[in-house]
Amino acid sequence: MQDFTRPSGRLRALPLGARAVYTVFLVFTLVGLALTLFLTHDMVGLDLGGADEYYSGDAEPVEDAEIEGGPALVLPPEGERLAAFERMPRRKLLEVTHFHLFSMPVYLLILSHIYMLSRARKKAKAAWISVGSIGTLLHIAAPWLVAHECAGAVAAYAVSGVLMLLAYFVMSVVPLWEMWRR
Repeated sequence: MQDFTRPSGRLRALPLGARAVYTVFLVFTLVGLALTLFLTHDMVGLDLGGADEYYSGDAEPVEDAEIEGGPALVLPPEGERLAAFERMPRRKLLEVTHFHLFSMPVYLLILSHIYMLSRARKKAKAAWISVGSIGTLLHIAAPWLVAHECAGAVAAYAVSGVLMLLAYFVMSVVPLWEMWRR
Protein backbone atom coordinates (compact mmCIF):
# COMPACT_ATOMS: atom_id res chain seq x y z
CA MET A 1 0.00 0.00 0.00
CA GLN A 2 2.96 2.37 0.44
CA ASP A 3 3.25 2.51 -3.34
CA PHE A 4 -0.10 4.28 -3.51
CA THR A 5 0.89 7.06 -1.10
CA ARG A 6 4.03 8.02 -2.99
CA PRO A 7 4.13 10.38 -5.99
CA SER A 8 2.46 9.00 -9.10
CA GLY A 9 4.19 8.05 -12.33
CA ARG A 10 6.47 5.32 -11.01
CA LEU A 11 5.37 2.52 -13.33
CA ARG A 12 8.40 2.94 -15.58
CA ALA A 13 10.67 2.73 -12.51
CA LEU A 14 9.27 -0.62 -11.36
CA PRO A 15 11.58 -3.64 -11.55
CA LEU A 16 11.38 -5.63 -14.77
CA GLY A 17 9.60 -8.51 -13.01
CA ALA A 18 6.82 -6.29 -11.68
CA ARG A 19 6.37 -4.63 -15.07
CA ALA A 20 6.21 -8.06 -16.71
CA VAL A 21 3.54 -9.28 -14.26
CA TYR A 22 1.48 -6.10 -14.70
CA THR A 23 1.90 -6.36 -18.48
CA VAL A 24 0.59 -9.93 -18.54
CA PHE A 25 -2.45 -8.90 -16.47
CA LEU A 26 -3.13 -5.86 -18.67
CA VAL A 27 -2.76 -7.84 -21.91
CA PHE A 28 -5.20 -10.43 -20.55
CA THR A 29 -7.50 -7.50 -19.71
CA LEU A 30 -7.43 -6.30 -23.30
CA VAL A 31 -8.01 -9.82 -24.65
CA GLY A 32 -10.86 -10.23 -22.15
CA LEU A 33 -12.45 -6.98 -23.33
CA ALA A 34 -12.30 -8.17 -26.94
CA LEU A 35 -13.78 -11.54 -25.96
CA THR A 36 -16.52 -9.75 -24.02
CA LEU A 37 -17.51 -7.89 -27.17
CA PHE A 38 -17.59 -11.18 -29.09
CA LEU A 39 -19.62 -12.89 -26.35
CA THR A 40 -22.06 -9.97 -26.20
CA HIS A 41 -22.49 -10.16 -29.97
CA ASP A 42 -23.09 -13.90 -29.75
CA MET A 43 -25.56 -13.71 -26.84
CA VAL A 44 -27.64 -10.61 -27.47
CA GLY A 45 -26.04 -8.75 -30.39
CA LEU A 46 -23.84 -5.68 -30.15
CA ASP A 47 -26.97 -3.55 -30.53
CA LEU A 48 -28.44 -5.52 -27.58
CA GLY A 49 -31.48 -6.28 -29.74
CA GLY A 50 -31.67 -9.79 -28.25
CA ALA A 51 -31.37 -8.77 -24.58
CA ASP A 52 -35.11 -9.00 -23.93
CA GLU A 53 -35.26 -12.49 -25.40
CA TYR A 54 -32.15 -13.69 -23.64
CA TYR A 55 -32.93 -12.44 -20.14
CA SER A 56 -36.71 -12.50 -20.02
CA GLY A 57 -37.65 -15.16 -22.60
CA ASP A 58 -40.00 -12.84 -24.49
CA ALA A 59 -38.97 -14.11 -27.92
CA GLU A 60 -41.38 -14.29 -30.78
CA PRO A 61 -42.37 -17.88 -31.60
CA VAL A 62 -40.38 -19.59 -34.33
CA GLU A 63 -42.53 -20.01 -37.44
CA ASP A 64 -43.25 -23.53 -38.64
CA ALA A 65 -40.91 -24.52 -41.46
CA GLU A 66 -40.89 -27.44 -43.83
CA ILE A 67 -37.45 -29.00 -43.57
CA GLU A 68 -36.58 -32.29 -45.19
CA GLY A 69 -33.84 -34.58 -43.88
CA GLY A 70 -31.50 -33.78 -41.04
CA PRO A 71 -31.68 -34.88 -37.41
CA ALA A 72 -34.92 -35.74 -35.67
CA LEU A 73 -36.33 -32.81 -33.72
CA VAL A 74 -38.26 -32.89 -30.50
CA LEU A 75 -41.15 -30.53 -31.13
CA PRO A 76 -43.92 -29.26 -28.90
CA PRO A 77 -47.37 -30.81 -29.29
CA GLU A 78 -49.37 -29.82 -32.39
CA GLY A 79 -50.64 -26.27 -32.23
CA GLU A 80 -48.05 -25.00 -29.71
CA ARG A 81 -45.24 -22.75 -30.84
CA LEU A 82 -41.58 -22.99 -29.93
CA ALA A 83 -39.90 -19.86 -28.51
CA ALA A 84 -36.40 -18.92 -29.68
CA PHE A 85 -35.35 -18.30 -26.06
CA GLU A 86 -36.79 -19.45 -22.81
CA ARG A 87 -36.99 -17.08 -19.88
CA MET A 88 -33.77 -17.23 -17.88
CA PRO A 89 -34.63 -19.10 -14.68
CA ARG A 90 -34.28 -17.09 -11.49
CA ARG A 91 -31.70 -19.58 -10.24
CA LYS A 92 -29.45 -19.03 -13.26
CA LEU A 93 -29.80 -15.27 -12.94
CA LEU A 94 -28.81 -15.55 -9.27
CA GLU A 95 -25.80 -17.72 -10.16
CA VAL A 96 -24.65 -15.31 -12.87
CA THR A 97 -25.07 -12.37 -10.48
CA HIS A 98 -23.21 -14.20 -7.71
CA PHE A 99 -20.27 -14.91 -9.97
CA HIS A 100 -20.16 -11.34 -11.29
CA LEU A 101 -20.48 -9.81 -7.82
CA PHE A 102 -17.37 -11.62 -6.67
CA SER A 103 -15.27 -11.41 -9.84
CA MET A 104 -15.96 -8.02 -11.41
CA PRO A 105 -15.20 -5.84 -8.36
CA VAL A 106 -11.94 -7.72 -7.77
CA TYR A 107 -11.01 -7.19 -11.40
CA LEU A 108 -11.89 -3.50 -11.09
CA LEU A 109 -9.85 -3.26 -7.89
CA ILE A 110 -6.73 -4.74 -9.47
CA LEU A 111 -7.04 -2.66 -12.62
CA SER A 112 -7.63 0.50 -10.58
CA HIS A 113 -4.57 -0.13 -8.41
CA ILE A 114 -2.32 -0.54 -11.44
CA TYR A 115 -3.81 2.59 -13.02
CA MET A 116 -3.26 4.57 -9.79
CA LEU A 117 0.50 3.93 -10.17
CA SER A 118 0.50 5.81 -13.48
CA ARG A 119 1.41 9.45 -14.11
CA ALA A 120 -2.19 10.33 -14.95
CA ARG A 121 -3.57 13.36 -13.15
CA LYS A 122 -5.49 12.77 -9.93
CA LYS A 123 -8.72 14.07 -11.49
CA ALA A 124 -8.32 11.71 -14.46
CA LYS A 125 -7.66 8.80 -12.11
CA ALA A 126 -10.73 9.61 -10.05
CA ALA A 127 -12.84 10.04 -13.19
CA TRP A 128 -11.81 6.80 -14.93
CA ILE A 129 -12.06 4.74 -11.74
CA SER A 130 -15.52 6.24 -11.10
CA VAL A 131 -16.64 5.50 -14.66
CA GLY A 132 -15.40 1.91 -14.29
CA SER A 133 -17.14 1.56 -10.92
CA ILE A 134 -20.47 2.90 -12.18
CA GLY A 135 -20.24 0.73 -15.29
CA THR A 136 -19.47 -2.36 -13.21
CA LEU A 137 -22.37 -1.72 -10.84
CA LEU A 138 -24.78 -1.06 -13.68
CA HIS A 139 -23.57 -4.14 -15.56
CA ILE A 140 -24.26 -6.36 -12.56
CA ALA A 141 -27.74 -4.85 -12.18
CA ALA A 142 -28.66 -4.78 -15.89
CA PRO A 143 -29.76 -8.43 -16.31
CA TRP A 144 -32.15 -8.01 -13.36
CA LEU A 145 -33.54 -4.81 -14.83
CA VAL A 146 -34.10 -6.52 -18.18
CA ALA A 147 -35.61 -9.64 -16.59
CA HIS A 148 -38.07 -7.50 -14.64
CA GLU A 149 -38.90 -5.45 -17.75
CA CYS A 150 -37.85 -2.13 -16.22
CA ALA A 151 -38.09 0.87 -18.52
CA GLY A 152 -34.73 1.65 -20.09
CA ALA A 153 -33.20 -1.65 -18.98
CA VAL A 154 -31.66 -2.51 -22.34
CA ALA A 155 -30.27 1.02 -22.58
CA ALA A 156 -28.80 0.64 -19.08
CA TYR A 157 -27.21 -2.61 -20.23
CA ALA A 158 -25.69 -0.84 -23.24
CA VAL A 159 -24.46 2.10 -21.16
CA SER A 160 -22.85 -0.24 -18.62
CA GLY A 161 -20.96 -2.06 -21.35
CA VAL A 162 -19.71 1.17 -22.93
CA LEU A 163 -18.66 2.61 -19.56
CA MET A 164 -16.72 -0.53 -18.63
CA LEU A 165 -15.16 -0.89 -22.08
CA LEU A 166 -13.88 2.69 -22.08
CA ALA A 167 -12.71 2.78 -18.46
CA TYR A 168 -11.10 -0.66 -18.46
CA PHE A 169 -9.42 0.12 -21.79
CA VAL A 170 -7.94 3.41 -20.53
CA MET A 171 -6.89 1.86 -17.21
CA SER A 172 -5.11 -0.91 -19.16
CA VAL A 173 -3.48 1.05 -21.97
CA VAL A 174 -2.16 4.00 -19.92
CA PRO A 175 -0.05 1.81 -17.58
CA LEU A 176 1.15 -0.36 -20.49
CA TRP A 177 2.23 2.69 -22.46
CA GLU A 178 3.90 4.24 -19.45
CA MET A 179 5.81 1.09 -18.48
CA TRP A 180 7.17 0.31 -21.92
CA ARG A 181 7.58 3.63 -23.75
CA ARG A 182 11.09 4.71 -24.55
